[in-house]
Amino acid sequence: MAENNDKQHDVFGVLDAVMPRDMAKRAEYAGTEKAQQNTWTLLALAIMAGAYVAFGATFAAALTAGLGDGAFAGLGSLLGGLGFSLAFVLAIVGGAELFTANVIMIMAWVHGRLSTLWLLRAWALVFIGNFIGAVATGFLLVLAGRHMLSGGAVGEALLMASARIENHTLFEGLLLGVLGNTLLCLGVWLTYSARTTTDRILALTPPVVAFYALGLEHAVAVMFYLPVAYFIEWLAQPAFWEAITMTTEGGPPLAAMLRVLPAVTLGNILGGGVLVGFMYWFVYLQPEKWIDRK
Repeated sequence: MAENNDKQHDVFGVLDAVMPRDMAKRAEYAGTEKAQQNTWTLLALAIMAGAYVAFGATFAAALTAGLGDGAFAGLGSLLGGLGFSLAFVLAIVGGAELFTANVIMIMAWVHGRLSTLWLLRAWALVFIGNFIGAVATGFLLVLAGRHMLSGGAVGEALLMASARIENHTLFEGLLLGVLGNTLLCLGVWLTYSARTTTDRILALTPPVVAFYALGLEHAVAVMFYLPVAYFIEWLAQPAFWEAITMTTEGGPPLAAMLRVLPAVTLGNILGGGVLVGFMYWFVYLQPEKWIDRK
């Protein structure tokens, strides 16, 4: 009987979710491993993740095209959030490197497993790679005419998202970045409890949907939305402008990118790195560090 009980316990242990203390250890180990990848691998994985955000954002626009702000606005937010979650499923489950998720590396840094130089190197490479991937994929999507889907409603949705971002003040960008990456990194944090791919997807999706529905901000999404609006205005045919109701006065200026992106990026670091990464390190790993010193 005792042997049977042990077997049942073993099976339960394998199938049960990983508990928070072990999640913290997983996150710390993963952060160290990710940061120490060679330059070209890290850059390539970051470019891929930037492309995934472009796909997710465009998919969200396709799902919400035409729903507007009326009676179906809530449904549009839900559908858009589910569409945007594609980006995070592809990046996190697929192993690509997303800057806003990598701020959780702070756990490894504050625990002494990762030097400041290696942390900043990883962040810089991933930030650059995400920018390349998001901008290049946005250009290809517009070149392929995907902004004309649903009678131009997809392109109009992307233009509206870009205009909303462009109008943020520095303070708004900072706060929306803090709140946005707190939610997104909580989703990433939950994936460390998973034992299967299905677990990871189910854990990650609700925070991403909430992020989208609340209109919060994410640095890599900014890297996509502002340039893609410019590409639409540059490449769109007259038929597109005749099909939509929105009018513009030229592409988003470089000044908008230089103003909004740093504010959102800093907010993302504070939200995901401090409010998620540091706080979970403080709760679950910091006590062990003091025990080791003794």
